[in-house]
Amino acid sequence: MSAAGVDCVLEAGAQVGEGATWCALTQRLLWVDAWAKSVHRLDPVSGVDEHWTLPQRVGCVAPCTDGRLLLGLEDGFWLLDPASGAAAPVAALAHAGDNRCNDSVVDPAGRMWCGSMNMKGVNGPLTGELFDFDGRSAPRRHFGDIGIANGLACAPNGRSLYLSDSHPSVNRIWRFALDPESGELGNRTLFLDGAELPGRPDGATVDSDGCYWICAMDGWSVLRITPQGKIDRRIVLPVSKPSKLAIGGARLDTLFITSISATLDAAGRAAQAQAGHLFAVHVGPLGIASPTVSMADLAL
Repeated sequence: MSAAGVDCVLEAGAQVGEGATWCALTQRLLWVDAWAKSVHRLDPVSGVDEHWTLPQRVGCVAPCTDGRLLLGLEDGFWLLDPASGAAAPVAALAHAGDNRCNDSVVDPAGRMWCGSMNMKGVNGPLTGELFDFDGRSAPRRHFGDIGIANGLACAPNGRSLYLSDSHPSVNRIWRFALDPESGELGNRTLFLDGAELPGRPDGATVDSDGCYWICAMDGWSVLRITPQGKIDRRIVLPVSKPSKLAIGGARLDTLFITSISATLDAAGRAAQAQAGHLFAVHVGPLGIASPTVSMADLAL
């Protein structure tokens, strides 16, 4: 339970760093600064961090099979071509007007699962929803009544989907049975009550052992939880608000972690000079090759 071995790999100073996703195609870390309306692509070897600015707040990003990036913004899904910088909407979401896309994961079948949240955050109502989008058909709505959709991750076999709700009034993590063929969800069960965590559950990923890694928002740490719901590892961080993580690197052995600075008060900012930066921890070869979304038939 020590911060030893935690490296700052990018002094990003992000307002709301989110969306960490490892892209195996480019060997880059994708991430977003939601409030700055920007999506980033970091080369962890050279330290070069490319970025593109969007017209709306952006909550999540996923790699496509053709090298483009699928983004979740306020009004729905957009495509970004990093080569040209062109970005355009591809699928609108008929969700509540005060909602925006927040967290996401791509399952092994190539579906992007995306959860939304009310723009008022912890002070807003439970208007968030869960959608999936396969790049071909219209996005499907699965259910609503979510406060702040987070913690989306998929088991290595593609048969379980995790979802957390970071809203203080909810503060829970669930696991669903996922049909890999149809994408239908069933058997919703409580995986972990947030009361057992330091802080609230935020962004997550799953490793090759099937263990679930979760950011503990306001808990100064990330946690690994076994499929049986037991916390078996805690990594203490130099910032209180870790937000999303991904396992990547050439050997899929590095845990990358984004963080948030915008919601800290003056005292918090003074005490956390690295808030908003991006961190990395060597965890061993536990990563899973990143699934991609097929968007080849959609042109910008």
